[in-house]
Amino acid sequence: MIEQIKSWNRELKIGAFIMGLYFLWAIIWFVYSHFLAGTIVNPYIPSSSIEFELLSPGKEFIFGSDIYGRSMLEVLSQGLVYSLSVSFTVSFLSALIGVVVGYMTVEGPNSVKYISDLLTNLIFIFPSILIAIMVMAVTGQSVPGLVLTLVFTGWPAYARIARGETQRVMGLSYVESARAIGVGEYHLFIKTVIPSILPVLIVNIVLGVGGVVISEAALGFLGLGGSEYSWGSLLSMGKTVLLEAPFIVILLSVTLGGLIIGLNLLGDGLRDQIDPRKSF
Repeated sequence: MIEQIKSWNRELKIGAFIMGLYFLWAIIWFVYSHFLAGTIVNPYIPSSSIEFELLSPGKEFIFGSDIYGRSMLEVLSQGLVYSLSVSFTVSFLSALIGVVVGYMTVEGPNSVKYISDLLTNLIFIFPSILIAIMVMAVTGQSVPGLVLTLVFTGWPAYARIARGETQRVMGLSYVESARAIGVGEYHLFIKTVIPSILPVLIVNIVLGVGGVVISEAALGFLGLGGSEYSWGSLLSMGKTVLLEAPFIVILLSVTLGGLIIGLNLLGDGLRDQIDPRKSF
């Protein structure tokens, strides 16, 4: 294990370290809110208190308090768990749909190829943030609505990657040999295509999570987020008291920026480490 870590490139080591800290933070808060201060059925959430409104960082509140008198540390922690949960769920579902659609655009019937290509291109030519605003306006502000919105705008990117990788894999000699001996399309997809494109897919999922974090924060900042603990919503709140309590915006910006940098470094490092196309 230690030898494997030593073989990692510098970006991968730094990205894994930063993301390790964020995941550790999220796990500690989840355990605290669901098992120590609250329960699984009734988890603890940061409580409001008007007497502690906009307190600067100090002994009582290490990161200060927001306009509702809530501890900024607790609010940031709740937002981190929410942001990671939404981002990984969206990226996984988008990749799942994108891989199936991308495969069908290569190996499906002509009518399916046409419809898949048309849908992918239609969603691509419109700015995703505009589509997200329209979908959120229809579905309403909720976590399921937000996930649906981000999956709707996110799967075409994975479909294009899956289509290119499927074309590459299907042209390999061992796949043609498998077809020649009668291996079915389903087994080819599950046992040949998926394992072959998995390294590329993992890299793009990690990079995609960073994009989802930014999109979710942007929607939250515009008032279209799925939770009051969205870091975008909190940034919007901090903007209104920027002169009185600048530490709110600074804390949120540093925390959000660190998460994005960690994800990008991890994704870039993984791409250099495991992407098979880098070996050519």
